[in-house]
Amino acid sequence: MNPSLKKIIVVGVTAAVFISISGICLNKWTESKMRKVALGLAESSFPYRDYTEQELAKMYPQIKYADVPTRVTPEETYAKFRQALKENNLELAIEQLSRESEKYKENVDVITKVYNENRFNEIYETYPEDIWRGTFGESIGQLCYKQKHEDGEFIGCSSFTKDANGDWKLDSL
Repeated sequence: MNPSLKKIIVVGVTAAVFISISGICLNKWTESKMRKVALGLAESSFPYRDYTEQELAKMYPQIKYADVPTRVTPEETYAKFRQALKENNLELAIEQLSRESEKYKENVDVITKVYNENRFNEIYETYPEDIWRGTFGESIGQLCYKQKHEDGEFIGCSSFTKDANGDWKLDSL
């Protein structure tokens, strides 16, 4: 066989093997990137750059509203809620409730029922002025207080969540 023909065959076979291996690698890379794009972990346009940890944290916060600066503290919300009860102000009381709470409708119904029964002053007495922080995180927490009942005194707590504006709102009454 002619030596130049052998070189052509060797170069051709080598090129075919290289192209095949490159195609397989490109296919694997593309599949991997498309999975990341589908999961929202990489950009959806070429070269499908992976997002950084900081970009992912901003796009997908692990704790909702943890990075939002506090504008209204839970203590301020609690004081406004007490003031609403004292002044028999249904609208102000409802404004202190977390709209994102699973219990929002239930809480509104309870407050409205108590208001319609003209019992805000009675309920006001169950929310004392002296409070302290119970368990607290970056966007959820509890304010606790001593409640007096016929059977004695016990500790009560109200849950709070921070909203997108940085306002802490009542999650549970």
